[in-house]
Amino acid sequence: MTWSVSVYRHSGDDEVHEYTSHRLHSPALVREHVSLARERPWVSRIALTEYIREVTRRRIAESDLPGDGPPVAPLAPAGGIVAARFYEIEGSRVGGLSSADDVRDHLQALRRKSGGAAGVAETADSAGLSLWEVTVVDFARPTNEDALPHPPE
Repeated sequence: MTWSVSVYRHSGDDEVHEYTSHRLHSPALVREHVSLARERPWVSRIALTEYIREVTRRRIAESDLPGDGPPVAPLAPAGGIVAARFYEIEGSRVGGLSSADDVRDHLQALRRKSGGAAGVAETADSAGLSLWEVTVVDFARPTNEDALPHPPE
């Protein structure tokens, strides 16, 4: 979880965005930024945003891979944006594969590498490899200083 602090000021009858901090990893830093902003007489409003990254790993069978072609973006949960979706083959040295086609190609290469001998596993499961669909979803929501975590006492 991270946060940002946005500061606004009045310009005539309008309120304009002055700046937004970089992502802050500590509630104490957020409080410090807010405190400094409150000291400035020109500040009309301070807004806090909380950012949460949710990573979901779902074990799938090779037959569960989507069809050929470019990957279809999964639907994001309410309030979230899908930041990434990729596949992993556990038991293989290959990192994240960006499409189902990449997974199929890699599995086929593993099968070819095994020599196609009789008894060679035809599926990832029977070869002792686990397929994972990994989805990364980012959430950003307004928050306030009172909702920040407090250090243990």
